[in-house]
Amino acid sequence: MTEPIVRGDQPPRRRDIDRRTLLRAGGVLGAAGALGVAGTPAYGTGRPDNWLRPGDEGYEEAVAGFNTTVTRRPEAVILARDARDVQRAVRYAGRHDLPVCVMATGHQASVSFDGGVLVSTAAMDRIRVDQRSSSVRVGPGARWGPIAEATAPHGLAGLVGSSVSVGAVGYTLGGGLSPTFGRLHGYAADHVSRLEIVTADGELRVATPEHEQDLFWAARGGKGNFGIVTSLDFGLFDVRTLYAGAILYPAEAATEVLPAWRDWAAEVPESVTTSAAFLRVPPDAPLPDPVRGRLVVSVRVSFVGEATEGAGLVAPLRAVAPALLDTVEEMPFTDWDLIHSDPEGPIPAYERTSLLGGLPDAAIETMIGLAGAGSDSPMSLVEVRRLGGALAREPEVPSAVGHRDAAFTFFTIGLAPPGQVERVRAYAAMLVEAMEPWSTGGAYVNFLSGDEAGPADVRRVYSPEVYERLVSVKSDVDSRNMFRLTHNIPPG
Repeated sequence: MTEPIVRGDQPPRRRDIDRRTLLRAGGVLGAAGALGVAGTPAYGTGRPDNWLRPGDEGYEEAVAGFNTTVTRRPEAVILARDARDVQRAVRYAGRHDLPVCVMATGHQASVSFDGGVLVSTAAMDRIRVDQRSSSVRVGPGARWGPIAEATAPHGLAGLVGSSVSVGAVGYTLGGGLSPTFGRLHGYAADHVSRLEIVTADGELRVATPEHEQDLFWAARGGKGNFGIVTSLDFGLFDVRTLYAGAILYPAEAATEVLPAWRDWAAEVPESVTTSAAFLRVPPDAPLPDPVRGRLVVSVRVSFVGEATEGAGLVAPLRAVAPALLDTVEEMPFTDWDLIHSDPEGPIPAYERTSLLGGLPDAAIETMIGLAGAGSDSPMSLVEVRRLGGALAREPEVPSAVGHRDAAFTFFTIGLAPPGQVERVRAYAAMLVEAMEPWSTGGAYVNFLSGDEAGPADVRRVYSPEVYERLVSVKSDVDSRNMFRLTHNIPPG
Protein backbone atom coordinates (compact mmCIF):
# COMPACT_ATOMS: atom_id res chain seq x y z
CA MET A 1 0.00 0.00 0.00
CA THR A 2 0.98 3.62 -0.35
CA GLU A 3 2.34 5.07 2.86
CA PRO A 4 1.80 8.56 4.24
CA ILE A 5 4.39 11.18 3.55
CA VAL A 6 7.38 11.17 5.87
CA ARG A 7 9.43 14.33 6.23
CA GLY A 8 13.17 14.61 6.72
CA ASP A 9 12.83 16.93 9.72
CA GLN A 10 11.57 14.20 12.01
CA PRO A 11 13.51 13.70 15.26
CA PRO A 12 16.56 11.44 14.71
CA ARG A 13 16.28 7.84 15.76
CA ARG A 14 17.65 6.79 19.13
CA ARG A 15 20.46 4.29 19.15
CA ASP A 16 22.67 2.53 21.60
CA ILE A 17 25.41 5.14 22.07
CA ASP A 18 28.09 2.72 23.24
CA ARG A 19 27.58 0.44 20.26
CA ARG A 20 27.54 3.36 17.87
CA THR A 21 30.76 4.72 19.38
CA LEU A 22 32.55 1.45 18.70
CA LEU A 23 31.18 1.11 15.20
CA ARG A 24 32.30 4.62 14.25
CA ALA A 25 35.71 3.06 13.69
CA GLY A 26 34.68 2.37 10.09
CA GLY A 27 35.41 5.84 8.72
CA VAL A 28 36.98 9.26 9.14
CA LEU A 29 36.43 10.54 12.68
CA GLY A 30 36.28 14.06 14.13
CA ALA A 31 37.11 15.49 11.70
CA ALA A 32 35.11 26.57 -11.17
CA GLY A 33 35.95 29.85 -11.95
CA ALA A 34 34.18 32.97 -10.68
CA LEU A 35 31.04 34.01 -12.51
CA GLY A 36 30.30 37.70 -12.33
CA VAL A 37 26.67 38.66 -12.92
CA ALA A 38 25.45 42.12 -13.84
CA GLY A 39 22.02 43.62 -14.35
CA THR A 40 18.82 43.38 -12.37
CA PRO A 41 19.20 41.64 -8.98
CA ALA A 42 17.96 38.07 -9.18
CA TYR A 43 15.54 38.66 -6.34
CA GLY A 44 13.79 41.35 -8.41
CA THR A 45 11.33 43.91 -7.17
CA GLY A 46 8.93 42.81 -4.46
CA ARG A 47 10.74 39.48 -4.13
CA PRO A 48 8.91 36.52 -2.57
CA ASP A 49 9.52 35.68 1.08
CA ASN A 50 11.48 32.57 0.12
CA TRP A 51 14.14 34.52 -1.83
CA LEU A 52 17.28 35.58 0.04
CA ARG A 53 20.06 37.96 -0.96
CA PRO A 54 23.46 38.58 0.63
CA GLY A 55 23.00 40.12 4.04
CA ASP A 56 19.54 38.64 4.61
CA GLU A 57 18.94 36.51 7.65
CA GLY A 58 19.34 32.87 6.65
CA TYR A 59 21.50 33.53 3.58
CA GLU A 60 24.74 32.26 5.08
CA GLU A 61 23.07 29.10 6.38
CA ALA A 62 21.47 28.47 2.99
CA VAL A 63 24.75 28.65 1.05
CA ALA A 64 26.82 26.68 3.58
CA GLY A 65 27.56 23.09 2.63
CA PHE A 66 29.20 20.00 4.03
CA ASN A 67 32.65 20.93 2.73
CA THR A 68 33.72 24.35 3.99
CA THR A 69 36.41 24.69 1.31
CA VAL A 70 33.65 25.15 -1.28
CA THR A 71 32.34 28.71 -1.31
CA ARG A 72 29.07 29.79 -2.88
CA ARG A 73 28.19 33.48 -3.15
CA PRO A 74 25.05 33.57 -5.31
CA GLU A 75 23.25 36.81 -6.02
CA ALA A 76 20.11 35.16 -4.69
CA VAL A 77 19.02 31.98 -2.94
CA ILE A 78 15.57 30.55 -3.58
CA LEU A 79 14.29 28.34 -0.78
CA ALA A 80 12.13 26.11 -2.95
CA ARG A 81 9.08 24.60 -1.31
CA ASP A 82 7.72 22.79 -4.35
CA ALA A 83 8.24 22.32 -8.08
CA ARG A 84 6.47 25.60 -8.86
CA ASP A 85 9.07 27.51 -6.84
CA VAL A 86 11.79 25.77 -8.83
CA GLN A 87 10.08 26.70 -12.08
CA ARG A 88 9.75 30.36 -11.06
CA ALA A 89 13.44 30.51 -10.15
CA VAL A 90 14.57 28.91 -13.40
CA ARG A 91 12.32 31.12 -15.50
CA TYR A 92 13.64 34.21 -13.78
CA ALA A 93 17.22 33.09 -14.34
CA GLY A 94 16.40 32.45 -17.98
CA ARG A 95 14.99 35.96 -18.49
CA HIS A 96 18.12 37.50 -16.96
CA ASP A 97 20.65 35.05 -18.43
CA LEU A 98 21.84 33.94 -14.99
CA PRO A 99 23.54 30.62 -14.19
CA VAL A 100 21.74 28.30 -11.74
CA CYS A 101 23.01 25.90 -9.10
CA VAL A 102 20.87 23.46 -7.13
CA MET A 103 21.76 22.32 -3.63
CA ALA A 104 19.93 20.19 -1.10
CA THR A 105 22.31 18.79 1.52
CA GLY A 106 25.57 20.28 0.24
CA HIS A 107 27.46 16.98 0.24
CA GLN A 108 28.11 17.09 -3.48
CA ALA A 109 27.84 20.74 -4.48
CA SER A 110 31.60 20.82 -4.85
CA VAL A 111 32.33 23.72 -7.25
CA SER A 112 32.84 27.22 -5.85
CA PHE A 113 31.16 30.16 -7.59
CA ASP A 114 30.17 33.81 -7.32
CA GLY A 115 26.96 35.25 -8.72
CA GLY A 116 24.01 33.51 -10.27
CA VAL A 117 21.10 31.86 -8.52
CA LEU A 118 21.19 29.01 -5.99
CA VAL A 119 18.02 26.95 -5.70
CA SER A 120 17.91 25.24 -2.31
CA THR A 121 15.69 22.16 -2.38
CA ALA A 122 16.39 21.15 1.24
CA ALA A 123 12.74 21.73 2.24
CA MET A 124 11.48 19.46 -0.55
CA ASP A 125 12.11 16.39 1.57
CA ARG A 126 8.94 14.36 1.13
CA ILE A 127 9.19 10.57 1.08
CA ARG A 128 6.44 8.23 -0.07
CA VAL A 129 6.89 4.45 0.14
CA ASP A 130 4.85 2.15 -2.09
CA GLN A 131 5.10 -1.31 -0.58
CA ARG A 132 3.16 -2.92 -3.42
CA SER A 133 5.79 -2.01 -6.00
CA SER A 134 8.76 -2.06 -3.58
CA SER A 135 9.58 1.50 -4.55
CA VAL A 136 9.78 4.97 -3.09
CA ARG A 137 9.24 8.49 -4.40
CA VAL A 138 11.48 11.13 -2.83
CA GLY A 139 11.90 14.86 -3.12
CA PRO A 140 15.29 16.42 -3.85
CA GLY A 141 15.79 17.36 -0.19
CA ALA A 142 15.26 13.84 1.15
CA ARG A 143 18.26 12.35 2.91
CA TRP A 144 19.16 8.70 3.20
CA GLY A 145 18.62 8.51 6.95
CA PRO A 146 14.91 9.41 6.89
CA ILE A 147 14.43 7.34 3.73
CA ALA A 148 15.86 4.26 5.43
CA GLU A 149 13.66 4.86 8.47
CA ALA A 150 10.60 5.06 6.21
CA THR A 151 11.40 1.88 4.26
CA ALA A 152 12.69 -0.29 7.13
CA PRO A 153 9.25 -1.11 8.65
CA HIS A 154 8.43 -2.84 5.35
CA GLY A 155 11.68 -4.82 5.32
CA LEU A 156 12.86 -2.75 2.36
CA ALA A 157 15.99 -0.71 1.71
CA GLY A 158 17.49 1.39 -1.05
CA LEU A 159 21.00 1.62 -2.41
CA VAL A 160 21.99 4.14 0.22
CA GLY A 161 25.07 6.35 0.35
CA SER A 162 27.71 6.08 3.03
CA SER A 163 26.03 8.56 5.41
CA VAL A 164 22.52 9.25 6.69
CA SER A 165 22.96 12.91 5.77
CA VAL A 166 23.66 12.36 2.06
CA GLY A 167 20.87 13.57 -0.21
CA ALA A 168 19.42 10.70 -2.21
CA VAL A 169 18.68 12.61 -5.41
CA GLY A 170 22.07 14.24 -6.01
CA TYR A 171 23.81 11.01 -5.06
CA THR A 172 21.68 8.97 -7.46
CA LEU A 173 22.03 11.40 -10.37
CA GLY A 174 25.81 10.90 -10.06
CA GLY A 175 25.40 7.12 -10.20
CA GLY A 176 25.11 6.21 -6.53
CA LEU A 177 27.82 3.82 -5.32
CA SER A 178 26.42 2.13 -2.22
CA PRO A 179 28.69 0.69 0.50
CA THR A 180 25.93 -1.70 1.61
CA PHE A 181 25.01 -3.83 -1.39
CA GLY A 182 26.23 -1.99 -4.47
CA ARG A 183 28.01 -5.07 -5.82
CA LEU A 184 24.80 -7.05 -5.45
CA HIS A 185 22.43 -4.64 -7.22
CA GLY A 186 24.57 -2.11 -9.10
CA TYR A 187 24.38 1.67 -9.03
CA ALA A 188 21.42 3.49 -7.51
CA ALA A 189 20.82 5.14 -10.90
CA ASP A 190 20.19 1.68 -12.37
CA HIS A 191 16.96 1.41 -10.37
CA VAL A 192 15.36 4.78 -11.10
CA SER A 193 11.99 4.35 -12.81
CA ARG A 194 10.77 7.94 -13.07
CA LEU A 195 11.94 11.47 -12.45
CA GLU A 196 10.43 14.93 -12.67
CA ILE A 197 12.84 17.62 -13.79
CA VAL A 198 12.64 21.37 -14.43
CA THR A 199 14.70 22.13 -17.52
CA ALA A 200 16.21 25.46 -18.61
CA ASP A 201 12.99 26.55 -20.30
CA GLY A 202 11.23 26.41 -16.94
CA GLU A 203 9.08 23.45 -17.93
CA LEU A 204 8.46 20.54 -15.57
CA ARG A 205 9.08 17.36 -17.54
CA VAL A 206 8.43 13.75 -16.58
CA ALA A 207 11.14 11.39 -17.77
CA THR A 208 10.83 7.59 -17.76
CA PRO A 209 12.22 4.72 -19.81
CA GLU A 210 9.34 5.30 -22.25
CA HIS A 211 9.04 9.11 -22.20
CA GLU A 212 11.77 11.76 -22.65
CA GLN A 213 14.16 8.87 -23.09
CA ASP A 214 17.29 10.91 -23.89
CA LEU A 215 16.76 13.13 -20.87
CA PHE A 216 16.08 10.11 -18.67
CA TRP A 217 19.33 8.53 -19.88
CA ALA A 218 21.43 11.69 -19.43
CA ALA A 219 20.16 12.77 -16.01
CA ARG A 220 21.09 9.39 -14.52
CA GLY A 221 24.85 9.83 -14.41
CA GLY A 222 25.07 13.37 -15.76
CA LYS A 223 24.42 14.97 -12.35
CA GLY A 224 22.85 18.45 -12.37
CA ASN A 225 23.76 19.41 -15.91
CA PHE A 226 20.30 18.99 -17.40
CA GLY A 227 17.93 20.61 -14.94
CA ILE A 228 16.64 20.45 -11.39
CA VAL A 229 15.05 17.15 -10.39
CA THR A 230 12.00 17.74 -8.20
CA SER A 231 11.09 14.10 -7.54
CA LEU A 232 12.67 10.70 -8.09
CA ASP A 233 11.21 7.18 -8.04
CA PHE A 234 13.47 4.20 -7.46
CA GLY A 235 13.25 0.54 -6.53
CA LEU A 236 13.83 -0.98 -3.11
CA PHE A 237 15.12 -4.38 -2.01
CA ASP A 238 14.19 -6.91 0.66
CA VAL A 239 16.82 -6.27 3.34
CA ARG A 240 16.32 -6.09 7.10
CA THR A 241 19.80 -6.74 8.47
CA LEU A 242 23.42 -6.64 7.38
CA TYR A 243 26.50 -8.46 8.62
CA ALA A 244 28.70 -5.41 8.51
CA GLY A 245 31.21 -3.13 10.15
CA ALA A 246 34.96 -2.53 10.06
CA ILE A 247 38.12 -4.29 11.16
CA LEU A 248 40.95 -1.98 12.19
CA TYR A 249 44.56 -3.15 12.01
CA PRO A 250 47.78 -1.30 12.86
CA ALA A 251 49.11 0.52 9.81
CA GLU A 252 52.30 -1.52 10.22
CA ALA A 253 50.29 -4.63 9.24
CA ALA A 254 49.36 -3.20 5.83
CA THR A 255 51.87 -5.37 3.97
CA GLU A 256 49.90 -8.43 5.10
CA VAL A 257 46.40 -6.96 5.28
CA LEU A 258 46.06 -5.17 1.93
CA PRO A 259 47.19 -8.04 -0.36
CA ALA A 260 45.06 -10.48 1.64
CA TRP A 261 42.04 -8.15 1.42
CA ARG A 262 42.53 -7.69 -2.34
CA ASP A 263 42.67 -11.45 -2.95
CA TRP A 264 39.72 -12.05 -0.61
CA ALA A 265 37.62 -9.34 -2.28
CA ALA A 266 38.23 -10.94 -5.68
CA GLU A 267 36.71 -14.23 -4.51
CA VAL A 268 33.77 -13.29 -2.28
CA PRO A 269 30.23 -13.35 -3.71
CA GLU A 270 28.49 -10.24 -5.01
CA SER A 271 26.53 -10.09 -1.76
CA VAL A 272 29.72 -8.66 -0.20
CA THR A 273 30.58 -5.00 -0.75
CA THR A 274 33.91 -3.90 0.69
CA SER A 275 36.64 -1.28 0.84
CA ALA A 276 39.99 -0.76 2.53
CA ALA A 277 41.62 2.46 3.65
CA PHE A 278 44.45 4.03 5.53
CA LEU A 279 42.63 6.01 8.19
CA ARG A 280 44.13 8.58 10.54
CA VAL A 281 42.14 8.41 13.79
CA PRO A 282 42.13 11.68 15.78
CA PRO A 283 43.54 11.51 19.30
CA ASP A 284 40.23 12.62 20.80
CA ALA A 285 38.12 10.04 18.97
CA PRO A 286 35.63 8.24 21.27
CA LEU A 287 37.36 4.89 20.77
CA PRO A 288 39.53 2.53 22.84
CA ASP A 289 43.08 3.61 23.62
CA PRO A 290 44.73 1.24 21.10
CA VAL A 291 42.98 3.11 18.27
CA ARG A 292 42.97 6.78 19.24
CA GLY A 293 45.56 8.94 17.54
CA ARG A 294 46.81 6.13 15.31
CA LEU A 295 47.13 5.51 11.63
CA VAL A 296 45.24 2.30 10.93
CA VAL A 297 44.15 0.11 8.06
CA SER A 298 40.37 -0.01 8.09
CA VAL A 299 38.74 -2.87 6.18
CA ARG A 300 35.01 -2.25 5.70
CA VAL A 301 32.62 -5.11 5.02
CA SER A 302 28.89 -5.32 4.24
CA PHE A 303 27.26 -8.68 3.61
CA VAL A 304 23.60 -9.27 2.76
CA GLY A 305 22.67 -12.64 4.20
CA GLU A 306 22.65 -14.72 7.35
CA ALA A 307 25.11 -13.73 10.06
CA THR A 308 26.58 -17.22 10.30
CA GLU A 309 27.41 -17.19 6.59
CA GLY A 310 28.82 -13.69 6.94
CA ALA A 311 31.07 -14.77 9.78
CA GLY A 312 32.42 -17.58 7.62
CA LEU A 313 33.12 -15.18 4.77
CA VAL A 314 34.92 -12.70 7.03
CA ALA A 315 36.97 -15.34 8.88
CA PRO A 316 39.98 -15.13 6.51
CA LEU A 317 40.25 -11.39 7.18
CA ARG A 318 40.18 -11.97 10.90
CA ALA A 319 43.02 -14.45 10.58
CA VAL A 320 45.37 -12.31 8.53
CA ALA A 321 46.70 -10.13 11.38
CA PRO A 322 45.79 -9.15 14.95
CA ALA A 323 43.12 -6.46 14.90
CA LEU A 324 43.01 -3.37 17.08
CA LEU A 325 39.22 -3.29 16.82
CA ASP A 326 36.65 -5.51 15.10
CA THR A 327 33.09 -4.17 14.79
CA VAL A 328 31.80 -6.48 12.07
CA GLU A 329 28.59 -8.06 13.31
CA GLU A 330 24.91 -8.37 12.50
CA MET A 331 23.18 -4.99 12.55
CA PRO A 332 19.78 -3.60 11.59
CA PHE A 333 19.94 -2.07 8.13
CA THR A 334 19.17 1.36 9.60
CA ASP A 335 22.64 1.30 11.23
CA TRP A 336 24.38 0.95 7.87
CA ASP A 337 26.04 4.38 8.14
CA LEU A 338 28.26 2.97 10.88
CA ILE A 339 30.20 0.96 8.29
CA HIS A 340 32.04 4.08 7.08
CA SER A 341 31.03 6.51 9.83
CA ASP A 342 31.66 9.56 7.70
CA PRO A 343 32.21 12.79 9.65
CA GLU A 344 29.06 14.73 10.30
CA GLY A 345 30.51 17.99 9.01
CA PRO A 346 31.03 20.70 8.24
CA ILE A 347 34.64 19.90 7.42
CA PRO A 348 37.47 21.59 5.45
CA ALA A 349 38.09 18.73 3.02
CA TYR A 350 40.42 18.48 0.03
CA GLU A 351 39.86 15.45 -2.16
CA ARG A 352 41.19 13.68 -5.26
CA THR A 353 40.06 10.55 -7.07
CA SER A 354 40.57 8.12 -9.93
CA LEU A 355 39.49 4.67 -11.08
CA LEU A 356 41.84 1.69 -11.08
CA GLY A 357 41.87 -1.25 -13.45
CA GLY A 358 43.52 -3.45 -10.84
CA LEU A 359 45.46 -3.46 -7.59
CA PRO A 360 48.64 -5.46 -8.18
CA ASP A 361 51.39 -5.78 -5.60
CA ALA A 362 53.21 -2.76 -7.03
CA ALA A 363 50.10 -0.59 -6.56
CA ILE A 364 49.74 -1.73 -2.96
CA GLU A 365 53.41 -1.05 -2.31
CA THR A 366 52.97 2.45 -3.71
CA MET A 367 50.00 3.08 -1.44
CA ILE A 368 51.87 1.84 1.60
CA GLY A 369 54.96 3.88 0.80
CA LEU A 370 53.01 7.12 0.37
CA ALA A 371 50.20 6.69 2.89
CA GLY A 372 51.21 3.95 5.30
CA ALA A 373 53.31 3.72 8.45
CA GLY A 374 56.48 5.78 8.20
CA SER A 375 55.16 8.01 5.42
CA ASP A 376 54.72 11.74 5.92
CA SER A 377 51.20 11.69 4.49
CA PRO A 378 48.93 14.47 5.81
CA MET A 379 45.83 12.76 4.39
CA SER A 380 43.00 11.68 6.68
CA LEU A 381 41.89 8.90 4.36
CA VAL A 382 43.39 6.99 1.43
CA GLU A 383 40.85 4.46 0.20
CA VAL A 384 40.20 1.82 -2.42
CA ARG A 385 36.66 0.48 -2.95
CA ARG A 386 36.10 -2.82 -4.70
CA LEU A 387 33.78 -2.56 -7.69
CA GLY A 388 32.68 -5.41 -9.97
CA GLY A 389 29.63 -7.58 -9.58
CA ALA A 390 26.42 -5.85 -10.61
CA LEU A 391 28.33 -2.54 -10.76
CA ALA A 392 30.11 -3.93 -13.83
CA ARG A 393 26.94 -4.88 -15.68
CA GLU A 394 24.85 -2.64 -17.90
CA PRO A 395 21.37 -2.11 -16.44
CA GLU A 396 18.17 -3.08 -18.21
CA VAL A 397 17.56 0.60 -18.96
CA PRO A 398 20.89 2.19 -20.00
CA SER A 399 22.17 5.34 -18.31
CA ALA A 400 25.13 7.70 -18.59
CA VAL A 401 26.94 6.01 -15.67
CA GLY A 402 30.19 4.89 -17.21
CA HIS A 403 33.48 3.08 -16.70
CA ARG A 404 31.75 -0.04 -15.41
CA ASP A 405 34.86 -2.06 -16.25
CA ALA A 406 36.90 -0.44 -13.46
CA ALA A 407 37.96 -2.70 -10.61
CA PHE A 408 38.39 -0.12 -7.84
CA THR A 409 37.79 3.50 -6.99
CA PHE A 410 40.77 5.32 -5.54
CA PHE A 411 39.92 8.25 -3.28
CA THR A 412 41.81 10.41 -0.84
CA ILE A 413 40.69 13.17 1.47
CA GLY A 414 42.60 15.54 3.73
CA LEU A 415 41.06 17.71 6.43
CA ALA A 416 43.25 20.78 6.22
CA PRO A 417 43.42 23.77 8.55
CA PRO A 418 44.38 27.01 6.72
CA GLY A 419 48.10 26.62 7.29
CA GLN A 420 48.23 23.18 5.66
CA VAL A 421 45.93 23.67 2.66
CA GLU A 422 48.59 23.77 -0.03
CA ARG A 423 50.48 20.81 1.41
CA VAL A 424 47.34 18.68 1.57
CA ARG A 425 46.28 19.69 -1.93
CA ALA A 426 49.68 18.88 -3.36
CA TYR A 427 49.89 15.56 -1.55
CA ALA A 428 46.44 14.51 -2.74
CA ALA A 429 47.38 15.29 -6.34
CA MET A 430 50.66 13.43 -5.92
CA LEU A 431 48.86 10.33 -4.61
CA VAL A 432 46.56 10.18 -7.63
CA GLU A 433 49.52 10.72 -9.96
CA ALA A 434 51.47 7.95 -8.24
CA MET A 435 48.60 5.52 -8.85
CA GLU A 436 48.41 6.51 -12.52
CA PRO A 437 50.15 3.33 -13.80
CA TRP A 438 47.12 1.33 -12.66
CA SER A 439 44.45 3.89 -13.50
CA THR A 440 41.83 3.36 -16.19
CA GLY A 441 42.01 7.08 -16.92
CA GLY A 442 38.45 7.47 -15.66
CA ALA A 443 36.77 8.84 -12.56
CA TYR A 444 33.51 8.54 -10.66
CA VAL A 445 31.65 11.86 -10.82
CA ASN A 446 30.34 11.84 -7.24
CA PHE A 447 33.94 11.75 -5.98
CA LEU A 448 35.18 14.68 -8.10
CA SER A 449 36.24 17.69 -6.04
CA GLY A 450 36.41 21.40 -6.70
CA ASP A 451 40.04 20.89 -7.70
CA GLU A 452 38.84 18.51 -10.43
CA ALA A 453 36.25 20.70 -12.14
CA GLY A 454 38.00 21.54 -15.41
CA PRO A 455 36.78 20.28 -18.79
CA ALA A 456 39.39 17.50 -18.91
CA ASP A 457 38.42 16.34 -15.41
CA VAL A 458 34.74 16.09 -16.34
CA ARG A 459 35.50 14.34 -19.64
CA ARG A 460 37.33 11.53 -17.85
CA VAL A 461 34.12 10.57 -16.05
CA TYR A 462 32.67 9.29 -19.33
CA SER A 463 33.74 7.37 -22.41
CA PRO A 464 34.07 9.55 -25.52
CA GLU A 465 30.84 8.13 -26.95
CA VAL A 466 28.86 8.75 -23.78
CA TYR A 467 30.29 12.24 -23.41
CA GLU A 468 29.32 13.20 -26.95
CA ARG A 469 25.78 11.96 -26.40
CA LEU A 470 25.59 13.96 -23.17
CA VAL A 471 26.70 17.07 -25.08
CA SER A 472 23.93 16.43 -27.60
CA VAL A 473 21.26 16.15 -24.90
CA LYS A 474 22.66 19.24 -23.17
CA SER A 475 22.40 21.18 -26.42
CA ASP A 476 18.75 20.18 -26.72
CA VAL A 477 17.62 21.04 -23.19
CA ASP A 478 20.11 23.73 -22.03
CA SER A 479 21.69 25.35 -25.07
CA ARG A 480 22.74 28.44 -23.05
CA ASN A 481 24.39 26.31 -20.37
CA MET A 482 22.28 27.68 -17.52
CA PHE A 483 23.14 24.70 -15.32
CA ARG A 484 26.89 25.24 -15.40
CA LEU A 485 27.62 25.73 -11.70
CA THR A 486 28.59 22.08 -11.35
CA HIS A 487 31.05 19.66 -12.94
CA ASN A 488 29.88 21.03 -16.21
CA ILE A 489 29.13 19.41 -19.55
CA PRO A 490 28.83 22.39 -21.94
CA PRO A 491 26.47 22.24 -24.92
CA GLY A 492 27.98 21.68 -28.35
